[in-house]
Order: sequence, then structure tokens, then C-alpha cells
Amino acid sequence: GLRGNTGFGPRRSPRSFKTTGLVPSHEYEFRITAENAAGVSAPSVSSPFYKATDALYKPGPPCNPRVLDTTKSSITVAWNKPSYDGGSDISGYIVETCMPCEKEEEEEWTIVTPKNGLLATSFTIIDLKENQEYKINISAMNSEGLGEAVSVPGNPKAENRLLPPEIDLDIELRKVVCLRACCSLRLFVPIRGRPPPEVKWTKDDGEHLDRATIDSTPSYTSLVIENVNRFDSGKYNLTVENSSVKVSEKPQPPGKITLKDVTKNSVTLTWERPEHDGGSRVGCYVVEIQPKGVDKWTQALIVKETEATINGLNAGEEYMFRVAARNEKGTSDPRQIGVPVIVKDLVIAPVAKMLFNTFTVLCGEDLTVEIPFFARPKAAISWVKDVVTCTKDTMVIAWNEPVIDGGSTILGYHLERKERNSILWVKLNTSLITDQTFKTTNLEPGMEYEYRVYAENIVGIGKASKVS
Repeated sequence: GLRGNTGFGPRRSPRSFKTTGLVPSHEYEFRITAENAAGVSAPSVSSPFYKATDALYKPGPPCNPRVLDTTKSSITVAWNKPSYDGGSDISGYIVETCMPCEKEEEEEWTIVTPKNGLLATSFTIIDLKENQEYKINISAMNSEGLGEAVSVPGNPKAENRLLPPEIDLDIELRKVVCLRACCSLRLFVPIRGRPPPEVKWTKDDGEHLDRATIDSTPSYTSLVIENVNRFDSGKYNLTVENSSVKVSEKPQPPGKITLKDVTKNSVTLTWERPEHDGGSRVGCYVVEIQPKGVDKWTQALIVKETEATINGLNAGEEYMFRVAARNEKGTSDPRQIGVPVIVKDLVIAPVAKMLFNTFTVLCGEDLTVEIPFFARPKAAISWVKDVVTCTKDTMVIAWNEPVIDGGSTILGYHLERKERNSILWVKLNTSLITDQTFKTTNLEPGMEYEYRVYAENIVGIGKASKVS
């Protein structure tokens, strides 16, 4: 063969040499001889065969990964070829999945395509858990190995996807269809939708399609009329529909927030449901708290009902509260209570709700009187009879002093009376009654009377008591 220095250039002292003029994809082997003043040595052992080709690398990541469809047990994904193939043809693709974890190092990835790769640029992952989210990675392969992976955006969920109904109406069917008498009319229309659409064929003139044979499947519908005549002419209407596509978003904020109760270490709030739940049921409410002088809001608790009690608060401190609604699509903007709440025990004067003023019971039967009331702190309860003594024309009336004296000593009382069926009240005392009893005279035998009492202090006369 040719001597190296003759075929490839002059003698060189460095122990490397660049060969040129090679034929692409041909394989070559090389050997070396040494030369000194005495002459040229015997050649070295031949090298292995080397192919004349550009350097090869692993491919880049696939482009445009996306979800084409989902069902309750599968996810179909697609992608485009990598923009860089590494100098070698793409031999296949690998698809991997895993369930998301809080810590990435705990995630377990599983290859769901054949081990030697998939030639297509789409793939349906099956046998998935319903309503479970998945991470999906896609990688390309060439002769140099597996390239960098690309992730499908988001975490697709295995759930039935609702699709609005659509029809693919051929351009010929958009025109007037002309047929000779006794021929057959055949209208074939591809349809799609999820769930499968319901199909309805009608004519503009309202005539029943008794002579028509209608065949419908989830993917197409057809109408056939054999031996058409002039009475079959007209405009045919096709209607396809399915259940409305559910479009979900985060809910609107809850309604008005009301302070239901407050103690020295807790607050109870109630609120109204959002005007709109975003198309998905509200699963819970997030209650947040902000102490006075603090900029940051802190989550207090999450509840499923429209009421919450926040415990562990500091007596005497001022707090703001806000509530947000949450559904499967996210959390609403929060609704804030109108005014700050000071944590302390409330003092509420006892209020009784008398449903009736007069109770009737047969002689010998038990008399039960139930009176709802509210007070804070808990009120002491005592029962007394207004009438201490009674004759046919006199009564002695008694009462208790007010629970709240208005910050001033009670000076005395005023007493009024009226007949049961009258609307005219008559004042019985001419001067201030300093006791808590009063004898009224000149009564009509058999007549029923009602009484009410006013307390008076240095500021003036208070409101009337409940009617006896």
C-alpha cells in the first residue's frame, strides 16, 4: 500500500495526524511506520476499522408534549420529534409515569411503553386509577442512547373528559342534493362528543320521517329513504346534543360573615354560602385570622360547614377574620368580617321570648310553661306569681327588681293595669312606689286584668316590663 507520509502529507514529529479526502461512510484501518537516518521501520499492527462519519450524540427532548384525551382509566399523550436528533435517526420513544409525591426523591417512575421504544409520536397510557393525577415524561432514543426527557405540562388526571357534540358535514351535503325519482337518498354524517350525543332528524315542514331508516352510533348517523318521490323533497335538519360540558373554576367568595358568639378565649363565626360555586361543589371553607398589629394572615382551621369556632385566643386582644371557599378547582378570594372582634366575655341582659301571655289548663291537670330566653353570663332563674293575694275586687301585685339598674340606684316603680280585652292602660300609682308590691282595688268580679311595671332611677323612667 501507500506510505502514510506519501499519501497524507510531509513527515511530522507530533504523534497525531489528520487524514482528509475520505469517502463518507467507508471504513478504514490504519498502520504506522517510523523512520530515522538508517531507514524506515516495519509497519505497526493495523488499527481497528473506523467509519468516516460525523460525531454522534444523544437526541434532544421531544417537542410540544400534550394531552389529547383522558378517561377514568387512561390518558392519551402526543408529542413532536426533537428539534435535534444527535446526528443519528430517532429509533423510538420512551414514556414514563409516576404519581406525584411531596418529595421528588420518593417518586417511583414506571416505563409504560415497550422497553425498546415506541415508533409513533402518540401513546395511550392505560390501567390508571380514576381521578388520580400523574406526572408524565417522554424521551427520544437514537443509536447513542436515551436523550433528555420532557414533561407533559401540569399533572393530567385520569377522568372522563366531557366534549361538546360536533358534526362533520360533507361539503356536498351543504348544497341541494338532487335525485331522480325511485332512487335512494343516503345522508351519512360523522359525529362525535362525550358522552355520545343523542341524534334527531327532522324536516322543516314538520312531516314525520316514517319512510326513513335512521341508524346512529357514537361516531356517525345516517338517514336512508328508498324509492324517493316528490313528497320526500324538502330541508332535512340534524340535531345532536349531549349533557352540557361542565366547566369548573374556583368558587366566588362566601357571603356575609356574622359574629355568632364570643368569649374570653374563643370566637364563633357563621357565614353564607357563595352565590356561585364555580360549577363544582364547595368541599370546605378556609378560616384565617389576623391579630391586631400583625400584617400576615394565618390559617386557623378548615371546616365543611358554614360555621366555625376559633379557640385558643388571648383575652382582651383584637382580631380580624376572613373566610374563603374551596372546591376541586381552587380557593376563592376571601370574605372579611366587617369589623375587628375583641375577645372578651359578653354581657347580655336576659331576654325572654314569651310566646303567650295567658295559659289555660283544666282543673286537676298539670300546667307546663316553657319560656325561651338568652343571657350572658348565664342568668339565675326564679319563678314567682305576680298576684300575691286576690279577692273578688282586690289583687296584690308583686315583681322583681331589674337585672340592670342602668348604673344608678332604683328610686321606685310605676304600675299600670288594663282589662284583658281593652287597649287602654291606666296608671295605678299617684306617687312613686318604693316597694315591690302594690294592692289594687275596685276591681270588677270575674274580669281578667293585665299589669306592667316601670322602674325609675335618677336618669328617668325605663321601659315597661313584660305584660303579666
